[in-house]
Amino acid sequence: MIKAKLTNGALIFGLSKVNVEKLQQGLPILINLKDMGLEDRKVVIIYGETEEEIFKDLPFNVGPDTKMNF
Repeated sequence: MIKAKLTNGALIFGLSKVNVEKLQQGLPILINLKDMGLEDRKVVIIYGETEEEIFKDLPFNVGPDTKMNF
């Protein structure tokens, strides 16, 4: 995986074939933006064949009080 912060503030996350295969196996990618010199926030990349599958399999502290914006 390639992670980069551009001078204009944009973030780049480049996934390799191995990364995609792990996602397809149900293994999420966890990124802490603090490791990129940014604020201490986490990014979780998950995979699903459809949006419905993604919602069904949402991991990581997603509960009734979790706020999600789409």
